Amino acid sequence: MKDHAWIPSRGKRLSAMVHTPGGAAAAAPVVILCHGFTGDKVGANQLMRNLAQNLEAAGLYAVRFDFAGSGDSEGTFAADTTVAGWQQDLRSVAAWVDRQLPGRPVYLLGHSLGGLIVLTAADRPVAGRIAIAPVIRAVENFAAVILGPELWAKAAKGETIANFYGKGFALESAFARDLLAGGYDPLAAAKTFAAPLLVLHGTADAAVPFAGSEDLYAACAAPKEFAVLKDADHVFTGRHDELGAAIVSWLHRQ
Repeated sequence: MKDHAWIPSRGKRLSAMVHTPGGAAAAAPVVILCHGFTGDKVGANQLMRNLAQNLEAAGLYAVRFDFAGSGDSEGTFAADTTVAGWQQDLRSVAAWVDRQLPGRPVYLLGHSLGGLIVLTAADRPVAGRIAIAPVIRAVENFAAVILGPELWAKAAKGETIANFYGKGFALESAFARDLLAGGYDPLAAAKTFAAPLLVLHGTADAAVPFAGSEDLYAACAAPKEFAVLKDADHVFTGRHDELGAAIVSWLHRQ
């Protein structure tokens, strides 16, 4: 069963879908799903929706939401998309989950830039983290690939940019400036983890380097697993069931 909820954050309302498993145990875990850059809570080829349904079918709660300015949430993508803002949105959603579903273990799952968000969410205890094709070296990744050198240079100088990576989004300079100033470092964060980590990445990912996930796995000090999906692309086209099964299997072993 799934229901819609509005969750307040940064003076806006975030659109969320809450998946409740039938006959869930009193202490059934909750997985909060964070989408990637230019994504939403449905996801490319319904990636986030499919993962949430896999979790629900396995007896787990799943909460997938749109960051402010993305999907159906209030705000604008251009102005509200920064790592710092997304981190605040995740804090708001996690606090809402704590109120609505108290006493349950909470796992954080993030895809792409959402992976960086869950890896750097160090201000709350979690039962575990799931990083799917996570952005690890954000400045390098966005400058070289996702925005490209020309648009990155413009954004870093304070210009609003648009039409990057084949998509028609606009983005204010706050995004690049936040990345440059924020020092977001998933590798350093992973060295401090106590909760277990699952990393999943496809070897045919053209958007986010597979090597970053290898480095993340090596850096993590906590119990960890690395699921490599041979020939899978960044959004795991045609591989959602395989991806979901790997995640559910890991969660059931925690």
